[in-house]
Amino acid sequence: MLRGAKKNMIVIRTRDSRMFEEAYFVMRRNTDISDTDETDMILEANRILESASPRSASGAYDGRKGNAKRFLRALLWFISGLACGGGFTGLCWFLS
Repeated sequence: MLRGAKKNMIVIRTRDSRMFEEAYFVMRRNTDISDTDETDMILEANRILESASPRSASGAYDGRKGNAKRFLRALLWFISGLACGGGFTGLCWFLS
């Protein structure tokens, strides 16, 4: 347990994000927050979250793009397996 350590923190909770449930931001020690209002801090925290989230080429996150790549990769392996299995079976049939 830390004694004498005081940290200012902002907690941002979201319901509409598929990736984040909540985010914690710890303020710097030498930051004067007396002239900053809560809205400015939340806007800065949202800017940091947006810059850290994965993006597609258009700038918007699209989780389906990764699923399509995985599907195509699995389909390629499946077709390769069929071709190898068929080739091996044909070779065995030809040699017997």
